[in-house]
Amino acid sequence: MTALFGEANAKGDLVSGDKHVHLAPAPEAEAPPRQLPLDVPGFTGRRDVLDRLDALVADAGPAPVIIALTGMPGIGKTALAVHWAHLMADHFPDGQLFIDLRGYTKRGPVSPREALGQALRTLRVPSSRLPVEEDELAALYRSRLAGKRALIVLDDAASAQQVYPLLPGTSSCVVVVTARRRLTALVARCGAKATALDLLSPAEARDLVGEVAGRERTQREPDATAELVQMCARLPLALRVAAANLATRPHQSVAATVEALAEGDRLSKLAAGEDPGEAVGAAFDLSYRGLAPDRRRAFRLLGLFEGQNVAPAAVGALLGTTPEAARRLLDELETAGLVQAIGGGRYHLHELLREYAQGRALREDSSVVRTAAIQRLAMWYLTTAQQAGRFLDRYRRTIRQELTAPPVNPDPAERARHLEWFAAEQQNLTELTRQVARLHWDQLAWELADAVYDFFELRRYCHENLEVHRVGLEAAQRGANPVARFFMHHHISVIYRELGQTQEALLEAASALRLSLQVEDRYGEAAVLDNMARTHLQLSDYRMALELGKQALAIRREISDRHAEATTLDTLARGYQGLSKYDRAYECAADALEIRKEIEDLRGEAETLDNMARIYYGWGRISESQDATEQALRIRREIGDRHGEGETLAFLGYLYMRIGRHLQARAYAEEALSIRRKITDRQGEGHALVYLSTIRRRLGWHEKAVEAGLEALDILQELRDRHGEAEALDSLSRCYRRMGVYERARQDANRSLVIRRSIGDRHGEANVLNALGLIELNAGRLGRARHAAKRSLRLCHLIDDRRGVAGSLDLLSKVYLQMGLAEKALRTAERGLGLEDDVGHSYGKVVTLRNLGEILLRLNRPADAMVQVRLARRLAAQIGVQHEEIKALRLLALICDTAADAAAAGAARTEADAIDQELKQLLGDP
Repeated sequence: MTALFGEANAKGDLVSGDKHVHLAPAPEAEAPPRQLPLDVPGFTGRRDVLDRLDALVADAGPAPVIIALTGMPGIGKTALAVHWAHLMADHFPDGQLFIDLRGYTKRGPVSPREALGQALRTLRVPSSRLPVEEDELAALYRSRLAGKRALIVLDDAASAQQVYPLLPGTSSCVVVVTARRRLTALVARCGAKATALDLLSPAEARDLVGEVAGRERTQREPDATAELVQMCARLPLALRVAAANLATRPHQSVAATVEALAEGDRLSKLAAGEDPGEAVGAAFDLSYRGLAPDRRRAFRLLGLFEGQNVAPAAVGALLGTTPEAARRLLDELETAGLVQAIGGGRYHLHELLREYAQGRALREDSSVVRTAAIQRLAMWYLTTAQQAGRFLDRYRRTIRQELTAPPVNPDPAERARHLEWFAAEQQNLTELTRQVARLHWDQLAWELADAVYDFFELRRYCHENLEVHRVGLEAAQRGANPVARFFMHHHISVIYRELGQTQEALLEAASALRLSLQVEDRYGEAAVLDNMARTHLQLSDYRMALELGKQALAIRREISDRHAEATTLDTLARGYQGLSKYDRAYECAADALEIRKEIEDLRGEAETLDNMARIYYGWGRISESQDATEQALRIRREIGDRHGEGETLAFLGYLYMRIGRHLQARAYAEEALSIRRKITDRQGEGHALVYLSTIRRRLGWHEKAVEAGLEALDILQELRDRHGEAEALDSLSRCYRRMGVYERARQDANRSLVIRRSIGDRHGEANVLNALGLIELNAGRLGRARHAAKRSLRLCHLIDDRRGVAGSLDLLSKVYLQMGLAEKALRTAERGLGLEDDVGHSYGKVVTLRNLGEILLRLNRPADAMVQVRLARRLAAQIGVQHEEIKALRLLALICDTAADAAAAGAARTEADAIDQELKQLLGDP
């Protein structure tokens, strides 16, 4: 979607004329994924295959081009695929994806579900919103790639079945699959173009050796070079490793290398080229024997870790040395052709080399040495993750509570550094947790799960978080450790809550609660109760949420946990908001804010200010809501909380929309949308688009509003965000109602109603029923409008939502007025006005006062009508809601006409027109 504005800085009153608006250029769209590994340096040969691949793409038809590169291990499938992908990258501006399917590793192949998850996160779908079922993941994957010119490399496939779900459905994409087996089924079923790679030709093989070892040497010893090529069976991997040996020994002749390669009975057999596959082992033997002892040891132990790539610091822990020494060893192993530098200071070990290194370790290192190496690595990852995690959430109690907390509100750059570490090591941490669990190192398994919790929680890697915690739970159950079992159950409950799986969340919470009571852990008991309260908030079960929250608060005060006390006070504030008890909600939030300031918790202070802003909004005190929101925004920017900044900006845009300042509202919504996209918060992007749709609707830009609403709906449906989907449908329904497309408005409102009921959102259900009533009222179906309004009213009474009751009464009064029941409409509107007064909802009071004016005018009581409408106009001006002020002035003019006061009527119209015209000039066209 094209951004309308960049960041806006608006000061002064846009309506009165004291305005200064500065618009920055629209932010650049986030760059598409570029996942290709580094191109192989000095790639040579395979010209005929490269030309064939070019031709396949040039002759593409209506189906996506699928290329299958097959051949034996070490034949150069991956190198060729990556090299060709780099050559063709410019032809695929929407991105290049690279997925290692691990078809023939000891760790086992990547499941299609796991591969789809990797791809979808690359395509900016948050992990928290990935579907569970493989078919749904595949459908979402195809949807994200629809119409995109993207190149997908699927490396090391085990079978066609592993590949099927990863195939896009659009002809604009090209897929390259590498595999050892001939993927006959992929050719037959999907029309894949198979290319079986053979050994290099003698000329190509000599060229490869010359490229790596130096052409002057191979030209000086052509016969020895030819013999070397034969010894390596013209296999690219073996040739590259052997040539790397030559490159590292500038004084050694090619002939001497051939002689070393031929040593031993086994290797002599390879000289005849009888088994090309074993030539790899021969080349590895040659390189390995040429290493110094410390490098041999480093290579062997490196093969024991099952992670995809490593950094020197981790290798230092594995070897029991410093990161600097480990880096030197890795560089020397790269020079020998045994590891590959992949950028970012990280190194990759080819699977064949990993297997070779593991074999060497089994033969040459004792089990004590091997075990100690992996334990050192696991402990390094554990302690590093635990320390880094304290910079993400310094207040959460971890399993290892003795760790020193970081400084209060650390430097954003320091926090960013820890986030970068987690992002780089995410897959290794997950793989290591699996590996130590397989070794039955149970304590390490559950401690690693706990250590990664904060990062996975922050980035919404819910499925990965769930997986490692299930592994940790199994380990805790094996070890019969109730404390570890508590942590795993509690974290799993929180993860389920964030996935929207509330029943599963409550079941896990019940297990955690039993364990906390069993071990008399008051801290843990309170944490579970607060989580259960928040789960009931999602179900709109506000009374149960308050009951559980009060229990949590009592415990947290008893144990003097000030930060947790503030957290639960915020939970209670949300519960009271749900019941429209804004006084009680404000008391809780104010107490929370006092604690946040006392303990210097800036992040928490911003969260509580956001909460208070919503309470002020519920009261109708818009200016105070703005102040609180802007304070929260300043703090979030100061501490570098981009996720929170996007959330606060979106609500700030909504507030400006409510007071009719749509230019600022749109600018804030666009900025929120830009941030959400930059930090790959797909869910936040969808919600920001809902706000943008609403703002455009208020501007009268109905087609643009529908466009944003449909984009939001597409995203939120893909992510299975049921609440967000309902919000998008609500926005679309209101757009269609304003456009007079009542059937479509009715359909979308009913779809939203089904979702609200399915997720137990009774507050949202009442709002949708109210919206349906407005649709039927505008469509002239008064009986249905009254029925919807009464259903909304009953539901609001049931959940004790007094503000909702007032809104339903306002709608019902409008229906009665259209039905000719003016006296009944008056009584109903007066009841609503009384409730608006009780809850302090100023905006709602403006709307109801204007409605009362229309009813009194219908009853031929113009003087009384004028009193109500003047009150509405004065209050609208006071709280800064210009569009309501315009409506009140136009109604006032109509009342003056009835009272035969032409001068007053003219003055009211002139004032309304002036405000309206200035707004139109300022806002311009869509």
